Amino acid sequence: MNKKIASVPNEEVSFSSDFVACRPGDGGCDELDERLSHSWLRVGIAAVFAGQGMALSLALSMTPPEFGTGAYWILHGGLAFSALAVMLFLGGPLFRATFAMARERRLSIEGLFCLSLLGAFFGSLAGSLTGSGSVYYEVVSIVVAIYTVGRMLGERSQARALTERDRLRERFDQAEVRRDSKWEWVGLEAISPGDRVRVGPGTAFAVDGQVLSGEGYVRETAMTGEPLPVVRRVGDWVKAGTWSMDGDFEVAVSASTGARELDVILQKVGSFGGRPSEMQALANRLIAWFLPVVAGTSGLTALYWALAAGWVDAVLNSMAVLLVACPCALGLATPVAVWQSLFRLAKLGLVSRDGALVDALAETQHIFFDKTGTLSEGVFRVTEFWLDPHWRERRQELCDTIYGVEARLEHPVARSLVAYLEENCPDGGAACEGLRLVPGKGVAANTSIGRIQIGECDLCPEIDPMAAQLQLRETSGKRVYVFLEGRLVALAVLQERLREGISGLLRELNELGVEVSVLTGDSNPEISLPENVTLKAGCSAEEKEQVVRAAVQAGARPLVVGDGINDVSAMSAAVASISMKSGAPLAQSAAAAVVTDDRIACLPGAMLLSRSTRQRLRGNLYYAAGYNLFGMGLAATGFLHPVIAAVLMLISSFWVTVRVLQ
Repeated sequence: MNKKIASVPNEEVSFSSDFVACRPGDGGCDELDERLSHSWLRVGIAAVFAGQGMALSLALSMTPPEFGTGAYWILHGGLAFSALAVMLFLGGPLFRATFAMARERRLSIEGLFCLSLLGAFFGSLAGSLTGSGSVYYEVVSIVVAIYTVGRMLGERSQARALTERDRLRERFDQAEVRRDSKWEWVGLEAISPGDRVRVGPGTAFAVDGQVLSGEGYVRETAMTGEPLPVVRRVGDWVKAGTWSMDGDFEVAVSASTGARELDVILQKVGSFGGRPSEMQALANRLIAWFLPVVAGTSGLTALYWALAAGWVDAVLNSMAVLLVACPCALGLATPVAVWQSLFRLAKLGLVSRDGALVDALAETQHIFFDKTGTLSEGVFRVTEFWLDPHWRERRQELCDTIYGVEARLEHPVARSLVAYLEENCPDGGAACEGLRLVPGKGVAANTSIGRIQIGECDLCPEIDPMAAQLQLRETSGKRVYVFLEGRLVALAVLQERLREGISGLLRELNELGVEVSVLTGDSNPEISLPENVTLKAGCSAEEKEQVVRAAVQAGARPLVVGDGINDVSAMSAAVASISMKSGAPLAQSAAAAVVTDDRIACLPGAMLLSRSTRQRLRGNLYYAAGYNLFGMGLAATGFLHPVIAAVLMLISSFWVTVRVLQ
């Protein structure tokens, strides 16, 4: 009785995995994890040296030794060594990015990071060697660490999306093809349009094509959004990425490798990755003109003071310019604010590594939702159960029999019936024999009360179900018929259930001035939505993408919320996207964020938080630019000693950081 039949293999079950798309044991994931482990090890080693530098700086400030003594050289040498160690372990990507910036004749935040880092190091080194001025080696550690951690997070997010894309492609990379009157498994590269492919029960369709023979249920939820398996017969079209539930099919291949609809969707993932927030992009634009100003001011300051007072004053004042213009206010406060916002979003139930999500939530004017698995739970519940009057006194016996049959199946309809009947079947249901799937129609079995058939109406075409249907209260929903010895004895109505809090979610989004649309592949969605919500049914992946692109061109800055493979194209076209945790791993990897526990009602709160963060960030960027220009002016004229410049830099960075963390 515990044996299950007609179950879809684990490949489809994996569509409901956790946010971390890569799994232990995957080659691509193992390689990625190994690279990231090495990177984090380097960060840890650098942190040890940075901590050592902080401790030595504290000792140097509290009891400064006399110049030239052994204690002096030990402390200053330790500080210089700590800064060098951090640069060697972590500074390579920063220096390479700066070199590429110079070679390509463009300006970026890497240049300002590198300029301040080198200025702090060589200015401190000059102070150590001459005994004049102060040292600030620890600035090196701060600057390099900020750049490195942000870079690693971005690389990890994009790498996982690409890895999951490759895993999904490999899952549908072979098929059973007819060759010389025999069937054999071959890779997709050996399959051409016109070839005949065989697909059995519980097997994936790896090709797009037309059914030549066979009939049965096909699970298309991930590709089309259809909530229940659909019946496919001779002449119907099937898609790669779907699954045969109970039928044996022969399919004529219509598209070559790379031209399948699944391939088109997967190609979208290649260009989609974690992006910086718009505020970070604005900081980069400010740096594009700020970097030449800093470098020029520092150079002119050094030249002037070298001629007016000597090289010591030239070094001190030029380094003061670089220190007061440290990118921490621009390069630290902005990412810290974004990370803090992402942390707060995670507490609300929205997990993300993509800074662009903050901008999208703050600015979007139009949100597109998928239906099945997003607004709805992706499962059905029995909303009405009609019983033949002659069986009302034997209701328990009939329910036990239905339960005993359906509990052996993995079909979504079977799971819904079992969930409804469980409260009526404390003993686990009645026994059955000769259980047989009727492809595309349902199931039949021999039981103690007779031959039972459960499924579509045409299991018993000689029976007219109209009289029973007229007694139902529900006017919509999926009908499941129960025939016993050729007589209709029960009729269940299954309906899709919206997630908890959806009505409140849609109302709050309307109050925030956000337009809401639902794009679904379900050709007959039977859900109730407010009048101000637009519903577009029967959408293919390409049609969803076209609708979203039109919204982008209209300046609506659309956000897409989905869960299936067929949503990935639309996700890549949107300003940002969100996936359900129960969604396909590919959708999770391609999305900017994942809704934990599928608590989609968190979106309005996330939007309010993001709007507040953006407002503070914008003010901070302009404050930082004004502060740096004023501070550089004081440093260039000799009114700002490097020690004071360093203190002001720290105070400014602390101030803007605290402000964005409020």
